[in-house]
Amino acid sequence: MQVNNVEELFEKTLQESDLTQKQQAVLSVSLNLFAEQGFDRTSTSEIAKGAGVSEGTVFKQFKTKDGILKALMDPMLDQVVPMAAAEFLTEIKTSQIQDFEGFITYAIQDRMTFALANQKLLKVFAQEIVRKPEIIQNLSGKLQLLIEGKVGEYFSYFQQTGQIVDWPVARIARYIIGTLASYVVPQMLLGVDKNFDIEQASRDAAHFLARGLAPEK
Repeated sequence: MQVNNVEELFEKTLQESDLTQKQQAVLSVSLNLFAEQGFDRTSTSEIAKGAGVSEGTVFKQFKTKDGILKALMDPMLDQVVPMAAAEFLTEIKTSQIQDFEGFITYAIQDRMTFALANQKLLKVFAQEIVRKPEIIQNLSGKLQLLIEGKVGEYFSYFQQTGQIVDWPVARIARYIIGTLASYVVPQMLLGVDKNFDIEQASRDAAHFLARGLAPEK
């Protein structure tokens, strides 16, 4: 199971952008500081010092701290999230699992591992979503396309083979995402419990979903 690293994916998008080395450094440092300290508690002087540039250089390109955050969020939403989703779908396809509980166990464990490995950086998303709820609409649109596409094909297969209830794919996805979030969000907000067993949690969540989404007999 490959653990996609958001920071590595983000760095890749920066390297492929038209930004200068100094501008890339400002964004990379900002992302780490926002994740570690929070947006409000991070100053532009800290960003400039970490990036090895003057505050004037920071303001010349990005104008304000909000401008920096926008420059971070745009490529994360437009490029990094789709890239991570594509890699996840490739892993799922390679696994070639034919039963729903096995499929959902694999998928949940993969996404739990991904979320906890990238918890600091994902906090930046959470912080910004609180400040600007419209980001959820953007992200929801991307998830909807994913659900209606390849992921929907898997759910349709499990429905056709009588393994899960014949509900709209979006409704099934909401139950799965909600269950996954119930395990991941507390770990992200309160800090990862060293005794948290991802494999066991994944099996428990998958078993719960397999029973809850099973067709009525």
